Amino acid sequence: MAADDSDVQDRITTFWSTIARYYESGPGNVPSLDSAEYAAWIRAIERLLPAPPADVLDVGTGTGFVALIASQLGHRAIGLDLSTAMLSEARAHADRRGLKTTFRIGDAVAPPFDEASLDAVMCRHLLWTLREPGVALVNWRRLLRPSGRVVVIDGFCSAQAKPEEGADFFERHYTPRTREALPGMRWESVEPVSELLATAGFSEVTVGDLADVHRLARNPPSAQPWYVVTGRRS
Repeated sequence: MAADDSDVQDRITTFWSTIARYYESGPGNVPSLDSAEYAAWIRAIERLLPAPPADVLDVGTGTGFVALIASQLGHRAIGLDLSTAMLSEARAHADRRGLKTTFRIGDAVAPPFDEASLDAVMCRHLLWTLREPGVALVNWRRLLRPSGRVVVIDGFCSAQAKPEEGADFFERHYTPRTREALPGMRWESVEPVSELLATAGFSEVTVGDLADVHRLARNPPSAQPWYVVTGRRS
């Protein structure tokens, strides 16, 4: 990785590590466990993943939202993140809920797992902040067993936000140079995402949304529902 790339990633990781303790209290980040929105997320993730038990990797897991739901559904779930502070929060959530979720430190672009060792790779609110989303998808495909699936969930709030709407702390870390290094911050439609999956070699690429979750969200991050793009390793 070039020196400039390292500086960009350091800024990104520092941002998420610093806000880790407060992330779940942010509007639209994580719904409360007793909410209708959370129940809708469980239903959505259940239909997007294979039948349990499966080996599921949640890349860029943050505080473990997807990985914990996958565990709750009966999967062997692993959450991966570069932020040790985020992983500490995720492990604390797993302990409180009695879930046997595994959390590991590692780069979402190049997860440290064996080829053909997973049934599903999933991410939520991640692709927009990757330096090399295309490279990441190629690597994720390599980790999947035949007919394994990738599931990408995200939205376009970063592309639609105006600079004056961003908090000063966010702007100090997601500087203009950092933003320039992140192609996903400029996406305003789902087509670039589906094209990346196809280019990475995934078959059966499908595009959908989580309108059912969005309708129940108290603080949705954008006016449009979260998009979902899936693909399979044929």
